[in-house]
Amino acid sequence: MPALSCLTLSIWASLGHATELNTDFLQGVSGVPSVLKDNVAYPAGHYYVDVSLNGQHTSRMVLSISVAEEQAGMLCLSPQWLQEAGVLFKPTAYQDTFDKERECYTLAGKESTGVNFSLGAQTVDFAIPQAWLVEKNDATRWDYGVNGLRLTYNGNFNQNVQTRNSYQDDSLNAYGHFNTALNVGRWVLSSDMNATRNTSGNTFDTNNITLSTAISRVKGDFILGRSQTRTELFSDFGFWGASLRSNSNMRAWSTRGYAPVINGVAPTTARITVTQNNYTVYSTVVPPGPYRLDDITPVGNGSLMVTVEDSAGRKTTTEYPVATLPTLLRPGDLEYNLAAGQRSDTNTVDDAFRSGTGTFVLGSLDYGLATTTVNTAFILHDRFQSAGLGLSQPLGVWGAFSASVNASKAEYDHGENRRGMSASFKYAKTLGDRTELQLLTYRYQSPGYTEFASWRPDERLLRPGGQLDAAGNYTFLSGKEKARYEARLSHRWDQVYMSGSFWQQSFWDRDRDALGATVTASATVFDGVSVNLSGNYARSTWSTRDDWSATLGVSIPFTLGGVRHYASNSVSYNRDGDTAFNTSATATVNDRFNYGVNAGADSRNNRSAGLNAGYAFDRVQTNMALAQGRDTTTLSGSLSGSAIATRETGLLFTREASDTVAVVKIKDMPGVTFNNSLPTNSKGNTVMYLSSYSPASISINPENVPDSAELLNTSYEVVPTEKAIIYREFGFENVLRYILRLRDAQGAALNGGSATTEQGLDAGFITGNGVLLMNVLAAPKTVTVRKSNGEQCRFDGGQLKPNTGTVQEIRCE
Repeated sequence: MPALSCLTLSIWASLGHATELNTDFLQGVSGVPSVLKDNVAYPAGHYYVDVSLNGQHTSRMVLSISVAEEQAGMLCLSPQWLQEAGVLFKPTAYQDTFDKERECYTLAGKESTGVNFSLGAQTVDFAIPQAWLVEKNDATRWDYGVNGLRLTYNGNFNQNVQTRNSYQDDSLNAYGHFNTALNVGRWVLSSDMNATRNTSGNTFDTNNITLSTAISRVKGDFILGRSQTRTELFSDFGFWGASLRSNSNMRAWSTRGYAPVINGVAPTTARITVTQNNYTVYSTVVPPGPYRLDDITPVGNGSLMVTVEDSAGRKTTTEYPVATLPTLLRPGDLEYNLAAGQRSDTNTVDDAFRSGTGTFVLGSLDYGLATTTVNTAFILHDRFQSAGLGLSQPLGVWGAFSASVNASKAEYDHGENRRGMSASFKYAKTLGDRTELQLLTYRYQSPGYTEFASWRPDERLLRPGGQLDAAGNYTFLSGKEKARYEARLSHRWDQVYMSGSFWQQSFWDRDRDALGATVTASATVFDGVSVNLSGNYARSTWSTRDDWSATLGVSIPFTLGGVRHYASNSVSYNRDGDTAFNTSATATVNDRFNYGVNAGADSRNNRSAGLNAGYAFDRVQTNMALAQGRDTTTLSGSLSGSAIATRETGLLFTREASDTVAVVKIKDMPGVTFNNSLPTNSKGNTVMYLSSYSPASISINPENVPDSAELLNTSYEVVPTEKAIIYREFGFENVLRYILRLRDAQGAALNGGSATTEQGLDAGFITGNGVLLMNVLAAPKTVTVRKSNGEQCRFDGGQLKPNTGTVQEIRCE
């Protein structure tokens, strides 16, 4: 079959689409082979083909075509072959093409689907409507990684040295954050820990200690241990227990925010372009048939313009008014959280299991209907109950709003029962092409409303005070929120952006409201010079004094010594009449080294100057800073990185500190990079960042691979689960390459022929000028040359020098 395939391809290339072929040259063959017949789309045989899906290359596979498939004129491909080839589709869409006896799919039997096999090009191209394809991060592609242990860390310190009499503390202050994860199969045991050293003492606490696994069927995580609740309607809190909650990261990145779902049918191959405010947010080419655009990049407020251009150039444009709020979900999206356990009121490890509030059960469900998002939640406890309901509704050109109402009932040790409710309203609207009312919020809480996160059964004992109502019931009102207003507004010109925010908070037992406002403006002028202006105002309900401040900043780029620098200058002024000036210059020399200098002064006669530098080693990221003030010299520094241990690679240290990583290996080959990774170490290992549940291509950069290495693979496609340690090894063979010019005994260049080693392995063909390009895995002892006239000669392989890149003159005798 290999000889026949080579012969067939030669004939195919030389004769093109010959209508008749003389087969008298075939010896010992009865009839005409199917590969040489006309009108045979799938000739039986074994082929090594390049596979593509809708024009995108996916893999290189062995394709075996049976006689039955040749006669039927249709391929029947197994689910395993299709998955390995990267041809992934929704099984329900092709259920009627599945042959249960042979356990394979005849995809070409489905309308709008094509399977085209090219014998000459050795390719198979699949054309499948976009609506029937699975998402790029579908669970069938998930990779849970290998077993391993990972410790990610970052820490900092500062040491003050008094230069003259001062009341400032000169002790060493230090902080460290550690994230550990032990991966075993699809389970991950992880923890976040903090360690602090200062004048108040040493502390060690943790926010999360969990054992978790991803469950693809419900697009969520099952979690045991100490974690946090997640709901739209209640304040979140830490607890010890078990939970099952959705994970929006399991959806494609482009679908993790709100955007409308756009459906349609393409009569021909068509390009679909989605723009907002004259900016293209999405563009794709779909094959003929139904399409469903549910992966449009999350959008803000403003109309979407959807343009469909068919193969004849005809365009149709449809407008979809859009306004969005954080609570809006795409149609069909589901967010949920089920949790049970005991609330945890402390982060310290010593008191980790001390709560005393009893067991609770929490549930929340948010679902995106066709035009409305519904939010529901409840908390059940033997002494506390709460429930909430919310609705979020796009209004087209009128914007979008959401409204919710919560009710609670809480019992206390002193015998009181408190009941109350809370209501909130949010609104967003685009006021023009460049003006956006980002969020308008109002929230009201009755005196008796209590959040479970802040519920204390013995509150009267812990926080004495309060009053009796008309019925003689005890009601604690000190500092209890009543209503809150909040608004944010922004406007953009060509080179100028302005935004403002305002909030006001009232309390049940205070006549004076707390409020605050912020205004910012930024502009880019001249050649990259940026100007920023900001102002802040705040009023506290606990004080009669109002505070305000304003800051003006200018950043100017300049080049010094061929390196781009940025000079930043600012002046600030506050209510007390204090004026402060700061100036700094920073530069990033390369991807490893950066530095900066700074100086400052204020109206209180304080002066300061400092310098800082950072260097990224392969194994750790470091930063150091030295600052001189009027009374104190301060030395500070920080470092970050991670340590990873796997059976496949041993212990690795790297400055890459992400939760989800790929450990990549090309054995004993240092200095090789993959994508934007760090270079491999002496054993050929390196670590690169990955984003959980996002498709990624791990590709080798061949420029640092020695010429003697023949790569067996150049890239891997992966979809890592959260906190996975993906392991991939790139194989290669050390190839000995020779460039030879062969001459006969008389010194004349050989004119054609072929060469073989003493083991009978093909060593290449000789060109007309006697040049032989020979690539072998082992150094040959003797090479035999069969000349074009049938004569033979030999030469000693021991005299050859491999991988020199130069032509070697050899006598063949």
